[in-house]
Amino acid sequence: MANILTTSDFPKGKYELHTGMYDQARIDDYITRYETRYLVELFGKELYDEFIADLTLGGGTPIEPRFLKLWEPLFIDCPSGSGVIQSEGVKELLKGFIYYEYVQDLINQMSSIGNVVPVGENSEKATTLYTTMYGRYNDAVKSWRTIQYEICIENPAEYPNFSGNAKYFNYWL
Repeated sequence: MANILTTSDFPKGKYELHTGMYDQARIDDYITRYETRYLVELFGKELYDEFIADLTLGGGTPIEPRFLKLWEPLFIDCPSGSGVIQSEGVKELLKGFIYYEYVQDLINQMSSIGNVVPVGENSEKATTLYTTMYGRYNDAVKSWRTIQYEICIENPAEYPNFSGNAKYFNYWL
């Protein structure tokens, strides 16, 4: 199966990345490098294989109700009265993590003289304190936790092959 995300998923909106001629191959590389890794960590290898098989059968959208539920935005009322948790869906979750991986690597770049910090002629580089990468990462973690809550707490019988990893929020300070 081809990647779920493409460079065209990043031109506008919450996960906007510059997608110029020189950036497309690099973004594609990040998608290829991280998409499978994050999905395997989310579901565990066996459930990941089932998810990808269903996604392939559906031509890019899951057809099994259990996977379609995770694919789309999901809202769950917590029984403890602590409010509603939500997932923006698997595709948005992947966008958040790939955005984070890509942006954190833009802070420094490798050149023929070694690791350098790019400097713009008419601009000042924002420190990571002022970037959105942590917020986007944490939004993806919220989706991650909601999906795993659905799998582990709400409907464990529907996902007997789950063996995913927990994911924690990332903070600058």
